[in-house]
Formats: sequence, structure tokens, C-alpha cells
Amino acid sequence: MAVRLDPEEAESRVIHELIDFGGRDVLEIGCGDGRLTWRYAHEAASVLAIDPKESEVAAARESTPDSLKSIVSFQVADITSIELPESAYDLVITSWSL
Repeated sequence: MAVRLDPEEAESRVIHELIDFGGRDVLEIGCGDGRLTWRYAHEAASVLAIDPKESEVAAARESTPDSLKSIVSFQVADITSIELPESAYDLVITSWSL
């Protein structure tokens, strides 16, 4: 049996209580397989989700719903070495990334 993360939807609920993603450009650091990405991406204007692990990014890309392919972009990258345009994002989020 597969393990279901956040079965009570507590994490999703809190994220939406604390953050307004509506129409915002979001940078997600440490996206992994997209576990968190799919909980908010439908509200964002755009999402760049990065993770240093190729296998995780590949899994996230494979599970991207067609309805979000024009909004969400996944990239293999490390936040300490990626070059990002200044002031390109309204929000930066991370979860389970230290």
C-alpha cells in the first residue's frame, strides 16, 4: 500500500491560510517530486520549482497535470548556485528542505 502524505489535508489547509498564491509568480526551493507544488500551483501565475535531485525532478515532470504544464516549470538546480533574475518572484516557498 502506498503511503499517503497529509491524509487529513492539514498541510494544504495551513498553506492556503497563510499564503495567497493568487496570480503570483512562485519560486519553490526543494520541490522534490512535486508533493507541495500540486497543492497551490493552480492558483499561481507561474511556478519555477527546483530541486538538486534529477530523479525527483523527473518524477515531478511526469506527474504534471496537463492543465498546469503552461504554469509550472521544474528544473534540476541547487539554490546556492542557480542564477535567477532579480525580483522575478513574488513568493519563495520551501518545505522539507534544509
